[in-house]
Amino acid sequence: MNSQILDRVVASGICGIKKAELKKIYGKECEDSLETLAKDDKIVVDSKGIAHYVWSKENYISHLSEHDPKFKIISRLVKNLENTINQMKVEESAKQEQRPVDFKMHFDHAIVELSSSLGWVPFVGIREKICKMLGISQESFYSLALELIESNHGKYEISTGGQEGIHVRGLLHGYIRRL
Repeated sequence: MNSQILDRVVASGICGIKKAELKKIYGKECEDSLETLAKDDKIVVDSKGIAHYVWSKENYISHLSEHDPKFKIISRLVKNLENTINQMKVEESAKQEQRPVDFKMHFDHAIVELSSSLGWVPFVGIREKICKMLGISQESFYSLALELIESNHGKYEISTGGQEGIHVRGLLHGYIRRL
């Protein structure tokens, strides 16, 4: 009987069906079925004027979005918020995909531009330039730098000393050069 009642409620569309009409069709025994379906979140029972109407969950939301101005406003705000969040996620994932490539390019360029006659550059100079250019934090810079150096062992050489840099095996390495 639950499935018959549910089919009838779904077929009623966004207008819903009067609870009294369901009782005429299925008898007073349908009351228990309606309670069960409501507990399972398959239907919604609500007042419309003085009568009680029954909707499927989806049809009830459609009914509210067409007839309730407050619901329309809230629904629009939620959709706008969802769109903004999705757009931010897309932009952030695009930045994450682009960041390592940009970082390596800018990192290598900064080494060439700031290096001494022997090729050594203090990390602090590279960090200041790249953090400003890419808009990243000091922590992000050193994390990306360490990852880049570890993944390209033969391309970079680091040296201990300096005021700031990366820590490798417990020592502060504040200078770098490209090989």
